[in-house]
Amino acid sequence: RAGYYDSAGALRDMIQSHLLQVLCFIAMEPPLSLSERDLRDRKVDLLRAVRRLTPDQVERNTVRARYTRGQIGGRSVPSYVQEEGVDPARGTETFAQVSLRVDNDRWAGVPFVLRSGKALRSDRFEIAVYFRALPHLPFGGSTAAVGNVLRLRFEPADVTFSLTTNAAGDLVTLHALDVTGSLPALDLPPYARLLLDILRGENGLSIRDDEAEESWRVAEPILDAWRTGRSPLREYPAGTEMN
Repeated sequence: RAGYYDSAGALRDMIQSHLLQVLCFIAMEPPLSLSERDLRDRKVDLLRAVRRLTPDQVERNTVRARYTRGQIGGRSVPSYVQEEGVDPARGTETFAQVSLRVDNDRWAGVPFVLRSGKALRSDRFEIAVYFRALPHLPFGGSTAAVGNVLRLRFEPADVTFSLTTNAAGDLVTLHALDVTGSLPALDLPPYARLLLDILRGENGLSIRDDEAEESWRVAEPILDAWRTGRSPLREYPAGTEMN
């Protein structure tokens, strides 16, 4: 819930400031080292390769919405515009989805979908990497091949690899198999670790000025198009999912 103030919206609050960072770490080229300069340079390279959306592309490749009255875990939740301090006329979105493309050889043709929202049915903090399915089954069979999925979850911290594989002694029939491993617990919460690094003079995980500028160059065309109504503000009941 927003609570007592009208936030900047899901695009500014989360996608521009947080999820573009996640995109950098997933898609950037391997740095020569984990030094402050090498790591930041590769992140900036990636952001510069993100295709800026035209107004027509914003209309086709983005979604914005705001939650209405609903139920979450048996608790009644008022609509966002009924929260104290919220100005309905601002049109602040509580959900945003943006599909971006990275114009380099490695990621040509691959969509990166960034999603963030409040008052949804469940909280999910994860990165999902979808692999292409096989175009054909070399051993025949009628079961359709499904692409594998790698999921990296933050809360709880674990990694799950969803595989499509055959059963022992059966080359034809395909089955789904999830392989999961838990990650060791951190000694500090993420923000505390970031602040501690700053106090130590270690700025590798902080955002450099040119990185902030490139992030806004990705976000600003979307915001500009939204202001002109190129992507209508949709609604969803609190406690449901946006499709």
